[in-house]
Amino acid sequence: MKKKILLAFLTALLLLTIVLTGCGSSGIPQAQYDQATAQLTDAQSKLTKAQSDLAALQTDKTKADSDLTAAKAQVTDLQKQVADLKAKYELVGMTTEQKVTQIVKNYRDTHTYSKTDLFVCSDMSAEVWNILKTMGINALMAQGNINTRITDIALSDHAWVLAEISPGKYLALETTLGTTVTEAKNPLYYRGWTFKSPQDIKDYLQIIVKYNEGVSFHNWLLTEDTRIINLHDNSADQAEADRWMAVHNELVSLIAQRETDLTKLHAQLDGLATVLN
Repeated sequence: MKKKILLAFLTALLLLTIVLTGCGSSGIPQAQYDQATAQLTDAQSKLTKAQSDLAALQTDKTKADSDLTAAKAQVTDLQKQVADLKAKYELVGMTTEQKVTQIVKNYRDTHTYSKTDLFVCSDMSAEVWNILKTMGINALMAQGNINTRITDIALSDHAWVLAEISPGKYLALETTLGTTVTEAKNPLYYRGWTFKSPQDIKDYLQIIVKYNEGVSFHNWLLTEDTRIINLHDNSADQAEADRWMAVHNELVSLIAQRETDLTKLHAQLDGLATVLN
């Protein structure tokens, strides 16, 4: 409507200009003519601005429409993601076995580890154990050797979780891979030792470090004693033989003390875990 009014006004001014020009010296004041010309120029400027404003509004509307379309698409995508996550983590309608299978898979999908030694896999197992407990699923932390059957807990090199999927029936969860392992597939997952809580296995890990260090030192003492005995047996005289014998006796005492310490540490390890097999 504003544009139509401006066009009508411009038309009137143009006619006025023609009339004024055609009159020549008819006596119309120059000031009145100049005023009309100025009004025409101003009207033309307003029209140009109005057209520019209209173009800008049309551009803004196009962008707004595009943003709205993108926002709607984003909302649809987010709604789908929320629905997927809800189905994924609420585990609605699943059996306990299906739940623990999905839980260990979800855990592995969001955790990346570059190695699988006893310390790292025990951390992963502790976290999965906690998730299961939080969801009301009974579980045990287990450790042992999944490649070779062992009878000494100190030789364990791997940890995993045993989830109770029905009364008295457990399913092994390999947390480093995000998979489950049945007894038929690998019975060694159902042999070894179990811990009641992550704290017990943390205590075990602290003790096993001391134990392994003690074993290393004990083995060094044995090697050194063998060397001393060889020197004794090849002594040049009795005095030299007596000196080596004195060193040997000292080493024997150290070895005996180290073996006592190792026995105590091993007892502590055994006390923290329950034999699984």
